[in-house]
Amino acid sequence: MMVNTVKKNIQAGKKAYSAFAKVAGMIIGVWMLAFSAVSVAADAKLLSSSFVALPDNKLEVRFDFDVPPSVPKSYMTNSPARLVLDMWGVENIQDTRLLGVESGNVDNINFAQVAGRLRVVVNLYEASAYETRADGNSLFLVVGDRGQVKQSTATEPSPEVAGSKNQPPMSDKTRVSGVDFERTAEGGGRIVISLSDDRAGVDVIEEGNNVVVNLLGVDLSASMQNRIDVKDFATPVMFIDSMASGENASILIKPSAEPYDYMVYQTNNQLVVDLKPITQAELERIEEDRFPYQGERIDLDFQNIEVRAVLQILAEVAEMNLVVSEAVGGNITLRLKNVPWDQALDLVMATNQLDKREMGNVLLIGTAAEIAEREKAELESSKQVEELAPLRTEFIQVDFRKSSDMLSRLNEAKLISERGFILADDETNVLMVRETAKRMEEIRTTLRRFDTEVAQVLIEARLVTANTDVSKDLGIKWGLGYGKTDSSGNGVSLGNSIGGVSSPGSIPSGLMVDLGAAVTSPASIAVGLASSSALLQLELSALETDGRVEVISQPKIVTTNGKAALIQSGQEIPYQTVEDGEVSVEFKDVVLSLDVTPRINPGDRIAMDLIIKKDSVGDLLPNGEISIINNELETSVVVPDGQTIVLGGVFENETRNVVNKTPLLGDLPVLGHLFRNSSERNSKSELLIFITPKLIRESLSAQ
Repeated sequence: MMVNTVKKNIQAGKKAYSAFAKVAGMIIGVWMLAFSAVSVAADAKLLSSSFVALPDNKLEVRFDFDVPPSVPKSYMTNSPARLVLDMWGVENIQDTRLLGVESGNVDNINFAQVAGRLRVVVNLYEASAYETRADGNSLFLVVGDRGQVKQSTATEPSPEVAGSKNQPPMSDKTRVSGVDFERTAEGGGRIVISLSDDRAGVDVIEEGNNVVVNLLGVDLSASMQNRIDVKDFATPVMFIDSMASGENASILIKPSAEPYDYMVYQTNNQLVVDLKPITQAELERIEEDRFPYQGERIDLDFQNIEVRAVLQILAEVAEMNLVVSEAVGGNITLRLKNVPWDQALDLVMATNQLDKREMGNVLLIGTAAEIAEREKAELESSKQVEELAPLRTEFIQVDFRKSSDMLSRLNEAKLISERGFILADDETNVLMVRETAKRMEEIRTTLRRFDTEVAQVLIEARLVTANTDVSKDLGIKWGLGYGKTDSSGNGVSLGNSIGGVSSPGSIPSGLMVDLGAAVTSPASIAVGLASSSALLQLELSALETDGRVEVISQPKIVTTNGKAALIQSGQEIPYQTVEDGEVSVEFKDVVLSLDVTPRINPGDRIAMDLIIKKDSVGDLLPNGEISIINNELETSVVVPDGQTIVLGGVFENETRNVVNKTPLLGDLPVLGHLFRNSSERNSKSELLIFITPKLIRESLSAQ
């Protein structure tokens, strides 16, 4: 009966079906072509999925990947209530394609591998608010409770919908601490958004040719709401606009006219947006890959045709086996030109509230309610089977982490059933697990993911202190003496001092002007003139000293990724204090310390939180205490592996000029130099701090 109906409708649309017949005759192997992308190597792999209940009846779903994921495109439908995430370039290597949840507002989660992408369908009880964010190698999806703000259409979630309605108070809000730009080695532009913590919700959308990063519930200070002009860097990025929008912050990235592709990922407190230039051919390929339908294009033009007949035609085009539920019925009118067959199938199902499941080369189609009810029954049946499955005990050796830490991770992931248990022994670093065979495999998969060798980082700091001290002293000493001793010689003598002229010992001390250089042993020239018993003493002295000092402190420390480390070296300086007549000795610490927490980012880039202190002994105070000169630096930086960055510098310059003179006489022109001396001192001090992080490779560790 159905075949006759199909033939009658085909007669009614003879022209359209004739075109369809030509297409159908040319699509041998369309099904294998449409779904061949499943076997193609993907950019990322989905390793595992888990969920945990949150307060206010919310649910958090965690997807773990082998590489940092980008925030996927998403949309929501109201009837049936579904949230769809399209993860382009992702391959699902989990053991399951259906994750039963039945918690909060989520019924279950389906994973469907389609050409070029992994589609994750979250079946909800009611449409509600949701939020997606990336953190490290994980993607988090938070689904709100029933009755919260709903999506009215299948569009990108707006900030009001995607954000949580329970925003933290202003004092606890996440803040944007910096927006930086750099040029990558491939000529791309990298925007690094630094946040005060990792709680922010991130929604990345495209507005025309612009990329907009919406930071939900994030505070952006007025001083940071500006435009950064980066046209001169020769990258796809021209401007970066930072602006506040209500309780949210937005970073608008305006690219140039040349084609580009972008990727967004988050590591701890840093959100990174990479824009790389691409060719026109690559752009066309990307746009083609992003189109969700890859089936053979066909034409359909029917009036009031049975839905079952249209499904039969589409199954023949795709060369798939078809099973249609008895509940599927009704008629449909459609006119589609040059449309992929899989898109036409989705349109027919959406119009009639149908759903489909693919089992190999078989396409099962029924009403959405019917399929959901059947899967719910299958889930309950599998739970009953699991409850009756026998338990077994295994001892699992933990290699790189503490067994107690792994126990906490497994408990957080809720991998232990009510019947099973797990124990940790830190002395032997062994986990004792008693579970069913299925749960045991899930536990082993999770442990393989977390129990990995942690990368190590060598951080080398150099603190260079350069002191330059230049002083100049110029003075004069002269006197007139009278003695009865006869002098001999020609009356002119050059010597080390006035004493070289030979005179009674009392004469050198009888100086009329003693303004010589205020140094212990200055270079000097003396001229003595003797006539009868008169002696004129004249001494000129000059000194120029030039001292340069350079001190290099070079602390080094090795730590693991994400772990804080501290190295400290110094001494205690004693000093005496007097209180109520009692003398006591106290100590002050003079230390050199390096406190660092490294985080390894993609591309061998190392983010570091640094606190560097360098103390030195100062002057002795009048009360007997010793002053301590402190130099401290606290900052966060991102440095490529093996490269050096200058974190900061302190420069001091002190100039001192002192003139001692005889009043009035010292101010006389020319002759005034005989009655004065001068001292000039120029002291310079400079402190520079350098940091060099280096990843410790396995080969180096082995050596």
